[in-house]
Amino acid sequence: MKKILSILLLVALLLTTFTACTSGKEEDAKGTGKTTDIENPYDMFHYTHYASGGTPEEETAVVLFEQSNATFTSYQIAFISCTCRDPSVNYYSVMYIELLNTKQNPEDASIRAITFSDGKGLWGDSNPTYGTTNYTPEYFNENFVQPMVGKTKADFDAWGGYKKQIEGIDVDAVTAASVSTSNITSCIKSLFEYHVNKYYKTNADA
Repeated sequence: MKKILSILLLVALLLTTFTACTSGKEEDAKGTGKTTDIENPYDMFHYTHYASGGTPEEETAVVLFEQSNATFTSYQIAFISCTCRDPSVNYYSVMYIELLNTKQNPEDASIRAITFSDGKGLWGDSNPTYGTTNYTPEYFNENFVQPMVGKTKADFDAWGGYKKQIEGIDVDAVTAASVSTSNITSCIKSLFEYHVNKYYKTNADA
């Protein structure tokens, strides 16, 4: 419970940072009226977000945590999945995911681990998914999230977009959750681009 509260506080801090960065200024603590520039400490990347019906739009995902070792990089990524319902039902998700650094071909970089729970992540989508009482976070973890382990950048690059699933995901199991599954998949696809540009291009230049 403490870990979940910590994640919620971190997301709140993130939103406060965005508000401050919108103006780019902050009045100093002494109240002199002078302002100072505020630097956003978080890396970000864009991904295609799908609204209900499949309308594509650009959204921004935020890298809350990133730590790399010789084998993999672990990330916590904050992103929005559904924007069509009240924020008491849908809010920012936090995805914990590990991507491999060691493949010779960047297209073979794959997911080592992924979760929206375990004190590392936060399921920010409807619970259960709107209109489908059995589609709980636990259901998604078993039928959608965990089957992504081992999937590669090439798998996500080949993804067909809204209402489609990457190879190995049972389409029938998640057919009533097109918005949720499409946006999570889209976010991971863009994260792979961020990942290989940072960790594989650096290795190639070394």
